[in-house]
Amino acid sequence: MAPPSYHNIAHSSPLASDDPETHQATLQPPAQSAFYAIKSLGYARIGLGAASLLAPRFICGSFRFFISNETATVVRMFGVRGVALGYLILNADDKTLSGQTELKKMLWANAGCDIADICSIAFAIASGHMDRLPGTLLAGGAAVCVGFALLGGKDVKDFQAMASKYE
Repeated sequence: MAPPSYHNIAHSSPLASDDPETHQATLQPPAQSAFYAIKSLGYARIGLGAASLLAPRFICGSFRFFISNETATVVRMFGVRGVALGYLILNADDKTLSGQTELKKMLWANAGCDIADICSIAFAIASGHMDRLPGTLLAGGAAVCVGFALLGGKDVKDFQAMASKYE
């Protein structure tokens, strides 16, 4: 049986049943803002992660956070995390209800990592291990990523329909 088109979906029942096929049949495309938020988050993660792997001192210096050679290793480890999370966000299969769950989990994982980063930065500033300016710049970047994850997760329904429209 072919999947229903979005124009032929009945909207008579406001409550979804427990049948997975019914859930899939009542999916609506997400808002464009969610589509762009998810794509932006994924590409930003990969870009910043790759840059952190290749040039950790330069990337940290652009945030006015100057690091030693030893600390560069830690920044590279965070770069690997960024590339992995970005790749997983961009490649989450969301053609089914379980795929939507996968995409939402990835968005929550991204938001969780960034919230943990913000808390770590706040602790570093409070304990005097980081100056306010680099801390604010780093935490601000993490806060933007949290915003993208929340905006993207808000309207995840049938992301594949929107993605195929723009590919």
